[in-house]
Amino acid sequence: MNSNQTTPEDINAINKSELPAEKPVSAPAEEEDDDDDLFGSDSETDEEAEKLKAQRLEEYRKKKAAKPQEAAKSLVILDVKPWDDETPMDELEKSVREIAMDGLLWGSSKLVDIGYGIKKLQITCVIEDDK
Repeated sequence: MNSNQTTPEDINAINKSELPAEKPVSAPAEEEDDDDDLFGSDSETDEEAEKLKAQRLEEYRKKKAAKPQEAAKSLVILDVKPWDDETPMDELEKSVREIAMDGLLWGSSKLVDIGYGIKKLQITCVIEDDK
């Protein structure tokens, strides 16, 4: 027999010593999705971040409460049209400006041509809503 030839006994000895023992094949374990949360909806909350958020909200509310609130105002443009071309527009403007209410401020006025010599009175006023 040649020294380079292996016998079946040698093969059996090699198989028993060098090959690792076979492990039983089991079903693959299900992976947990907690580690792959792409949208950051962890059920665990960071207490320091919550405290910091609450502190900043409180500071914002205090700062906002310290500022004086501006009164809400509305700008209104009134078009006052006469009955005919003989209506005295100066008297009409005086009677419109006689309307006085709390929070009502009259502004500028002008006469605008409508047609056929008739003009309308265009007058502005500012109304403060919270008065």
